[in-house]
Amino acid sequence: MDYPISTATRVFPPLIFDVGNKGDHQMEQLTKRVEELEKTTQQIQTDVAVLTARSEHFATKADIEKVRAEQGVMRVEIMGELGALEQRLDKKFERMEDQLNPKFDKIDLIFERIDQRFERIDQRFNQLEDKISAFNNSITWKIMIPTGLLVLAWFVQNIVLKMS
Repeated sequence: MDYPISTATRVFPPLIFDVGNKGDHQMEQLTKRVEELEKTTQQIQTDVAVLTARSEHFATKADIEKVRAEQGVMRVEIMGELGALEQRLDKKFERMEDQLNPKFDKIDLIFERIDQRFERIDQRFNQLEDKISAFNNSITWKIMIPTGLLVLAWFVQNIVLKMS
């Protein structure tokens, strides 16, 4: 429970400078000063009581050391749990790797077979290309050259020989 310190203006008793032979007037002033002192003392007592009540909730060095020790123990426990968790995760990853490696090996075999098939297809295309090239050469030598020679012979016979 917090008790606020009073925000009221504190009036401190004035210093006694002159206590001469003034009679009743001096006694009245002294009475007023004592009353002010009593009020101020009462306010100080209230403030001290509030501070005392608040101080019951302050942490001591022992409390702080206890919290530090508990924090250290919790840190060690957490680090131990994290280490155990890391080991469990490593084991799971190893098991997953052991399970996945044969599957990847199968996939590698499938890709090797596909590569072999593509190589055979490439060989067939090369053979086809060679056959087409041979056919083109054959057409050139068997049809185009004789045709070209015939056209040249006609040209020579009809134009060159008739002009002479």
